[in-house]
Amino acid sequence: MNVEQRAMMSPKEIEIARYLSLEAMVPQRTTYPALARAINWHHPQGRGLGRHLKEILDFTFDHGLPCLTSILCTAGTQLPPEGAIDYIREVYGSSIDIRTEQERVFSYDWTTVTEFAFEQPVAPDIDFDRIYATRTFGFDPTAWGMTGFSHLGTRDGILAEMGSEPIYVVYFCSQHSDAIDGAAGRFTIAPEDVARVLGIVELQPKIATHETHTTPEAVKDMLELWGKQRWQYGLETSRAWAFETPPWTREALPNARSLSWEVTRGIVALTDEEKRLIRQYRLREVPVFGRDFQPVIYSFREPMHTTYIAVCDDAAVVGKTKAPKGTHLVKIGVSGDTDRRLRDLNEHHFAKIFGLSFRMLAIQRWASQDEALARESSALEWGLQNTQHASGEYFFMTEQQLMQAVLQVKPAKRVR
Repeated sequence: MNVEQRAMMSPKEIEIARYLSLEAMVPQRTTYPALARAINWHHPQGRGLGRHLKEILDFTFDHGLPCLTSILCTAGTQLPPEGAIDYIREVYGSSIDIRTEQERVFSYDWTTVTEFAFEQPVAPDIDFDRIYATRTFGFDPTAWGMTGFSHLGTRDGILAEMGSEPIYVVYFCSQHSDAIDGAAGRFTIAPEDVARVLGIVELQPKIATHETHTTPEAVKDMLELWGKQRWQYGLETSRAWAFETPPWTREALPNARSLSWEVTRGIVALTDEEKRLIRQYRLREVPVFGRDFQPVIYSFREPMHTTYIAVCDDAAVVGKTKAPKGTHLVKIGVSGDTDRRLRDLNEHHFAKIFGLSFRMLAIQRWASQDEALARESSALEWGLQNTQHASGEYFFMTEQQLMQAVLQVKPAKRVR
C-alpha cells in the first residue's frame, strides 16, 4: 500500500507497528509491558510510548486502515486504557466500537502495508477454517508423502467432504501411549513425541498409496513391525510444517486429545479455541517425500505463559553498578521457555562483558498468556513502587524485597 502520508513514521514507530501487526496476525491482543519488552523500551510498563502510538494511530486512520493500536490493552483486560479509547474515538469517530474494530484489525493482512517493511508473509499458507487433527505415532513427511487411514470408507468420506480444495491436518501423539504393539513385541515411541503436537500437513483431494507416496524404507519398517502394510488408504500430502518446539497436547489441543475413536481412526475438526491456540506456535516448513522443497521459517511466537524472577546476586559484579549496597540485580519477566530465556540473559553480550550471571529464583506457569501478562504487569508495577528501578524490567532489591517480589510472580500456596 503506497498512500500519500502527512508525516513519515520514525524507525521506532515502524518497529512498534510491526510488533502490533505480528500480534494481530496471530491473532491476539497485547499489553504495554509486552510491547515495552519487545522494543526494548526504557520503562517496563511502556510509559512514554503515547506520542509514538499517536503517530501510528494517525497513520492507520489517514490510510484507511483498521485501528492497529486498538489491540494494545490494559493487562488483564481486552480493551485499551480509557485515555487511549478516548483518543481512538477522537480520531476514528465517537461511534466506533472497540471490540468490532479489534476484529477488523485481526482480519486485515498487515503484510500488505509496505511502510511496515515486511519482507515476506509472517504466517504459513494454512487455511484455519479447514483444519483438523489426527492422532499418530510420529511425524515424518520426508518419508511419508501421504496421510494414510486404515479403512477405505474413512478415506473416501474425507475425500468427499473436501471438495476441490486442500485441508490441513494437525498430527499429535497420544498422552496415553509410549509404545506400539507390533507383531514381534512392543516398540517404544520416541519419548520426546509422547503427548506432543508435532506438525501440520496440507492434504490434497488426491488418492495416494504406499507404492507411490511412501519411501521403500518406511514400507520396510512397517513390514518388520507389523508383518503387513498399514494405513494404506491415503490422501496426498503437498506441504508440511513442523513445530519448532512441539507444544503439549493439553495446551494446544485440549479437545482433540480427549477424543478417542474419531481422532484415531480419522480426523476431527479443531474447535475455535484450538485454532487460536495452535496458531501461537512457531513453525518451520519441512520437506515432503516426492515434492520440491524451498524452506521458509514462519514467525509464530510461542505463547508467554510463565512469569519469572531472575537474579544476579554476585556482590562483586553488582557492586560495580549504581546498585545500593547489599542489593541484588533482579529481572521480572514472562516467557514461554524460561530455560531459553535464562540462556539469553546470560549469553547477552553485556552479560559477557561485565560478567553478569543470572539464575532463576522463581517461576510460575499460568493457564493463559493473558493471565501471565497481567501478573507480570502487576509485578512490574510493584517493583516500580517498592524497589529501586535500574532500567527496563531490571530492579535493585534487598533480600527482603526479593522475597516479596517472589510472591508477586509466584503466589504462596494455601495451607489447609
